[in-house]
Amino acid sequence: MIDLYKNIFLLFLLLPFYTLQSQRPIMELYNTDNGLPQNSVKDIIKDKYGFIWLTTENGMVRYDGVNFLVYKNFPLNSQRFTYFYGSPKKDSIFTNGDYGNTILLHEKKPVIFKNNKNNKIFISHNNTDYLLYCSNYNYGAAPGINYYMNLQHGMYYIKENSLVYKPSQTQKKETLAINAFYNNIIRIFVIDESLFHLDFKNQKVNQIEKGKIVNHYNIPLLTDHKSKIFWSQINNQVFIINENTLYTCHYKNGQLKISKLIQMNGHIKKDNLSSIYYDEFYKKLYLGSSTEGLQIISFPEFMTSKNYASKSPSVFYSTLPYDSSSVITPLGEIYNRNGFVKNYHFKDVISFFMGYDEKGNIIVRKEGDAIMYKKENSYTKTTSIPIKDFFLTDFFFDENKYYALIVKPKKNNTNQYYGILAIYNGKSFSSIYKKIIFNDEPTKFIFLDPNNILVGTIKGLYKVSLKTNKIYNLTIKNDLSIRNIIKSKNGHFWITTIGKGFYLLRDNRLIKMPYDINGNISSSHTILEDANGFFWIPTNNGLYKILEYQLLKYADDQQYKVNYYCYSKDSGFNTNEFNGGGNVSGNKLKNGEFVIPSLNGLVFFNPLKVKSYYPKNIYLERALIDNREVYFKNNLYVDQKSDHAEIFIDVPYYANPDNVTIEAKLNDTSQKKWQFIGKDRKFYISNLGYGNYTFMVRILVNDEGKFIYKKINIIIPPYFYQTLWFKVLAITTLLLVLNFLIRWRISFLKKKNYELEGIINLRTKNLSDTVEKLEATKIQLHNEIEQQKKLIGTISHDITTPIKFIALTAKEVLENKDFSQHRAEKILTSIYKSSDQLYNFTITLKEYADIYSHRSDTTESYSLYKLIEEKIILFNPIADNNNTAIINNVDTYLCTRISKNILAAILHNLLDNSVKYTKNGTITIHSTIENENIILLITDTGIGMDEQKIEYYTRLQDNIESEKLLLQKYGMGLHLVLQLLQMIESKIVFQKNTKQGTSFKLILTNRKND
Repeated sequence: MIDLYKNIFLLFLLLPFYTLQSQRPIMELYNTDNGLPQNSVKDIIKDKYGFIWLTTENGMVRYDGVNFLVYKNFPLNSQRFTYFYGSPKKDSIFTNGDYGNTILLHEKKPVIFKNNKNNKIFISHNNTDYLLYCSNYNYGAAPGINYYMNLQHGMYYIKENSLVYKPSQTQKKETLAINAFYNNIIRIFVIDESLFHLDFKNQKVNQIEKGKIVNHYNIPLLTDHKSKIFWSQINNQVFIINENTLYTCHYKNGQLKISKLIQMNGHIKKDNLSSIYYDEFYKKLYLGSSTEGLQIISFPEFMTSKNYASKSPSVFYSTLPYDSSSVITPLGEIYNRNGFVKNYHFKDVISFFMGYDEKGNIIVRKEGDAIMYKKENSYTKTTSIPIKDFFLTDFFFDENKYYALIVKPKKNNTNQYYGILAIYNGKSFSSIYKKIIFNDEPTKFIFLDPNNILVGTIKGLYKVSLKTNKIYNLTIKNDLSIRNIIKSKNGHFWITTIGKGFYLLRDNRLIKMPYDINGNISSSHTILEDANGFFWIPTNNGLYKILEYQLLKYADDQQYKVNYYCYSKDSGFNTNEFNGGGNVSGNKLKNGEFVIPSLNGLVFFNPLKVKSYYPKNIYLERALIDNREVYFKNNLYVDQKSDHAEIFIDVPYYANPDNVTIEAKLNDTSQKKWQFIGKDRKFYISNLGYGNYTFMVRILVNDEGKFIYKKINIIIPPYFYQTLWFKVLAITTLLLVLNFLIRWRISFLKKKNYELEGIINLRTKNLSDTVEKLEATKIQLHNEIEQQKKLIGTISHDITTPIKFIALTAKEVLENKDFSQHRAEKILTSIYKSSDQLYNFTITLKEYADIYSHRSDTTESYSLYKLIEEKIILFNPIADNNNTAIINNVDTYLCTRISKNILAAILHNLLDNSVKYTKNGTITIHSTIENENIILLITDTGIGMDEQKIEYYTRLQDNIESEKLLLQKYGMGLHLVLQLLQMIESKIVFQKNTKQGTSFKLILTNRKND
């Protein structure tokens, strides 16, 4: 009775899982024929990088979803490995080889691990030996062998009738009296640091934490003697096989739960299983056999439904939604995701057309006729549609009218057809309101807007105006055989074709969408849009998915990269070829499922639950150079003598490999543009010259088009004769040789030149001497002439004033004969002083001559005050006669080394001008020092210079070499002053006084006493 209740309980426990059988798992088998080094798969694990690892009796194997990479050349006596232990999260996975040699799996490759103090298989405790227990896949208990388990919080020591717990931090021990073995099989496993003991005697499962029993579970499946437990501590997974069914055991939210995973049929031999691993992300089950290799079982999210009892081919075209979870075919058959449901037995119909009218009646097509199955009679009675010799290709209705596409044979040729867009009065086929004729066979139509209809034919796409009945061809350039016209939720119109892909209609212009990498999208049948904006596109070779906004981006910019996601037979289809010849090529059911017809069944799926699998990472660390595999990190070194090199692009990915989009490029080469990498995931390098290259790889990682990038440096060392130092040495040697030859040639030519020069020099010596003498004479004569000109001009200018004064005085004496004694004395005194001035001036003629004959401005330091006093004495008589006073306010201690002769001449001319034009006034001379320059300010109260003269002399001073001299207009005096100032690198500033007179500001460049 107890066994009866137990079996009934198991039956109710398993009932919820039987529906999973309808998924029909997909199985793949790998053995020594297709990748494995040996057919005994001892253990299976997934590392932190996403690679699947296997241990066999002939090495270790890394599996990335496509390729098996075998490691079996370890320097060990045997390449036989058993189970894994350690921590994938910490990237420290261990396994043991012969004689206790430990292999560490780290950073995606196995190496021999020397320091295995903390990873021992055997330990000794209290004079008792214990064997590590972390998996029950590969061995059972043997007489006299005890086991230990290493958890984070402590250690368990397992004996046949006891379990000893020792915490990590204390010496205290907890001992439980339990029966740890049953038929030499250890009945203990761990999930999330909780230990579970199977108590067969009391038919319960004990939960033990830190050495104490904390809970009990009544799970008959675990305590059934027929159940076989598979447990792996490193995978944290427990599996149960009972009655050809595989279950998983989970500990979640404080509860130990069992769930069915798969019904094991005859293809899976449970007696030979040695290891199990379930990948929850990819929904794949890995079964390791002790004799038959590795079996990978996939649980597809698509369901293919058909009538397995029927002998007829399960080829489907048009279907209609029947209820929220099923569809009906033109034959009257009803299918849901679990298969055939019911049959209304529609007879003699064609599979390419069916439709609902406004009352829910089903319209189907026969040869040259169409009939209607009545909904009110549960589709058992039919009514003929009153139009003969035609067949419908598409049909829809709005609130007021029926619209139909009708194909009729041409009168002259029954193999050719023309089309009619028929619009009926009301919602019946009794009276046609409007006909629009097409020369070609129409296939599909849809409202573009309230006034226009889009019509597709076997030759193109047309827009029909319902107001004018005009037809506009939207495919002028190329013929397109239109298969379907779809309006998306965003109001965009998409057109699928036969053999030429699909298009976006925008502004009456068709924009072709790009193909997938294999070109399968060229035969797209229809587009089904889900709630997330994805388009699902069935083709003759697979089902494709793409976001609408990516296609719209491509329409705006043809450089935008579009990536389609592909689902094929390994996703759960019976065939990759879908059908699109009917008027309805896919259905959306109210329960959210999509239904697509194929050549072998109807494919049911929920688009919001179907997962897109993309790679998470990409690794560049292996290369094959001249058939020798090398590992690298950031830099790959390749010799120039290498014939070719292959860079492996490792990608752990366990779904459809067609969805792995890898592109690579090698900068600074002909391969500098992104190139698609095939399924072998290799990049080939050949005939590269020496240098440093950057190799970049990118891989698509989501539906939105995001890529991740990796790059490495490829370094090809140069030969010694290609190195920089060799080139420098070679060029230096060449230059030295060239220099030697040039120097030898120059020496030879010099010797010849010396001989010729001796002859020429002998013949031309006298001529050269003569020319030099003539040239010196010419210069000397030129200088003397210039000196004489300037001396004459100076003399003429400087003696004019005293002579003129004497003449005027004499004239006054002659004109006024009656003089008083005082007047006579004054006149004679003036004549005397002027004569004396003239006499003194003649004495200074030597100074003028010295100015031009000795132009050096080096002189001994002298007092500027005394020099000015000498000039005042010279001009005082004339100033007195004009009732003018000359005042010397120059610093008595101010000394300079400016050429005394030149400065004397300058002061002479300036005082001469001031005395000449100043009467009844004063002439004042001041001195200051500015930035080591001597500033002499000569200010008079005379009539002053007019603005024209000031402007002239200022301009002349800045352009004395090129400015034209106006000697006749302005005289010689100030012209001479400007020339003399130029000789001593000084300047003069002319300024008209505010009240009366003129100021002469001399800016004298003083010489230091060096």
